[in-house]
Amino acid sequence: MIYDLYDLGIIGGGPAGYSAAIRAAQKGLKVILFEKEAMGGACLNKGCIPTKTILHCTDLYKSLKKADKFGINISDCSYDYTKIFNRKNEIVEKLQKSLTKLVLSHGVEIVFAEATIKEPHKIEVDKNIYQCKNILLCTGARPMKINGLEPDGKFILTSDDILQMQEPGQNILIIGSGAIGTEWARIFSALDKTVTVIELADRLLPAADTDVSQRLERLFKKSRIKFFTGCKVESVENKTVTLSNGQTLSPDVILCAAGREPVLPKNAEIFETNGKFIKVDKNFRTNLPDVFAIGDINGTVQLAHSAVHQAIGVVDFIADKTPVHFEKDKVPSVIYGNPEIAWVGKREQDLTGTEYTVSNFPVSALGKAFADDEIDGFVKVISVDGRIAGAHIVCPEASSLIHQFALMINNKMTVDEALATVFAHPTYSEAVFESLLGLKNLSLSLPASNTK
Repeated sequence: MIYDLYDLGIIGGGPAGYSAAIRAAQKGLKVILFEKEAMGGACLNKGCIPTKTILHCTDLYKSLKKADKFGINISDCSYDYTKIFNRKNEIVEKLQKSLTKLVLSHGVEIVFAEATIKEPHKIEVDKNIYQCKNILLCTGARPMKINGLEPDGKFILTSDDILQMQEPGQNILIIGSGAIGTEWARIFSALDKTVTVIELADRLLPAADTDVSQRLERLFKKSRIKFFTGCKVESVENKTVTLSNGQTLSPDVILCAAGREPVLPKNAEIFETNGKFIKVDKNFRTNLPDVFAIGDINGTVQLAHSAVHQAIGVVDFIADKTPVHFEKDKVPSVIYGNPEIAWVGKREQDLTGTEYTVSNFPVSALGKAFADDEIDGFVKVISVDGRIAGAHIVCPEASSLIHQFALMINNKMTVDEALATVFAHPTYSEAVFESLLGLKNLSLSLPASNTK
């Protein structure tokens, strides 16, 4: 059966897909969306939301264990991981239903089935053909497999698998110290488990500024999270793991968190690729006429908020012929847990051969940090030619603070323009203010010797 012509056919119901669907409907386009599993994609179902739900529970437990420091008496503080697990499932299910209703409310047609691009302007589902003026691929990504560490769902796990385990054991080995590995290390450490992290790069969180990586190492040590950098797994035999540095470990489970790879459509051979990813131009068009690819599948930035931004830009291009404006350096990254970690813009190690100014303000100089007993962290800002070029934060509320710098960078603000803003006291935002002052050696909260 051949169905009527749609203005936009979308394959994938994750952040890229559902955002594009809503935006297109708002623009008056006739939209159909195909999703083979559940609305929300990996972010809602297997990533961001379930992980942060668990992480919030474990952060709360960690805080309650030091309640007596705040004059609050709690006896027999313990956790029930089954309840944490069930709460995660309840929240995901609730948000799935809410998201589906939201998309439908905009007049978008949803088909829950696997879709394939038959040819330009045609999508096939169960031998039915849907004609679409434009097609948007938003098929996302899945956990990357490591040779020799093929997941079995019991001992060697992916980030998908770990979310389905009601009791992962006491001794956890994590491969990779990116966002996924770091957050799960924090979760298990907060639950009093033995955690070891293996990182192939020469430092933890290799995508971050070196100062952030060094602070994360300090935080791991403080939390008794053992880690090895410049290291990999050589072999696994009878649940005994041998590392390239000669160490042997006997974990209850291994969590492979070494990155994600794109989920390509069945007939991926019709697309030009860039390595594993579908190749796109600056407006996210593929080599096929009127077929676009956004989100994790194109390899620009594998983050949900990046996918949403791409979705808005591409739909505006389709509807209004407005060129897409997307700069991956301006996409903020966030690592959750206590304290949060976030960055946007240039890293200091990126600026070799460039004249720049850097200011690093310690959170321990804030009254708010002492009131909260959260004094470990910093706000680092970099300026080039008097304009904000990058920012790196290890601090409570970093996930929110980083957007102040993102706005500065996106608007090409000078240091003086940023300093015209009044920052409330007492807040962690004062660290933003103080870091900006530090670029001029004018900090109001550090001794004179630290501001010269």
